[in-house]
Amino acid sequence: MRKLCVLFLLLLLSRSFFGQWDVKVYSWETAKLASPDTIFGITFSKSKLKILPEELKAFNQLKHLDLSKNDLTDLPAYIGDLDSLIYIDISKNDFSIFPVEICRLSNLSTFVANRNSFSELPECIGYCKKLSVIDLWSTPVTSFPKSFSELKSLKMLDLQGNRYSPTFQRKLIETLPWVEIKLDPPCDCME
Repeated sequence: MRKLCVLFLLLLLSRSFFGQWDVKVYSWETAKLASPDTIFGITFSKSKLKILPEELKAFNQLKHLDLSKNDLTDLPAYIGDLDSLIYIDISKNDFSIFPVEICRLSNLSTFVANRNSFSELPECIGYCKKLSVIDLWSTPVTSFPKSFSELKSLKMLDLQGNRYSPTFQRKLIETLPWVEIKLDPPCDCME
């Protein structure tokens, strides 16, 4: 019984030490009624947004921001000021150019951007040193900057749903040997 108590305490301490507690995510309608410094997660998913509300910038303690399934084409500059963000989801929007405001999120750990149409990542992505997961499933990224190889915390890169040549896949895997890269089978037709 004593060992079980010690194990439980160690688990409890490790979760609080590494910040692994789940963040409660609120709808925007609920969040805007609360004090901004008490809200750590907001979802705008499926809100048909073309632009984000200016009032969002007051929520500077956000750790989780879900902007998925909207009609966004860019992000406001203040997104880069939300430096507590560790998770952002911009999937299934209309981004044809990578939103560089993401590069200012120095604590960002998880970046989900699947089903957008941008084809390259900017050099500034290297500033996101804490990135551990990048989801670009079915986003046709074919250009990775030199700084991408400096993301030493990166553990998983999802590029499924995109067609790449065997040479491209081999070079990417060689550049990021510490990363689990999820790829579809290579296509010789792309050589």
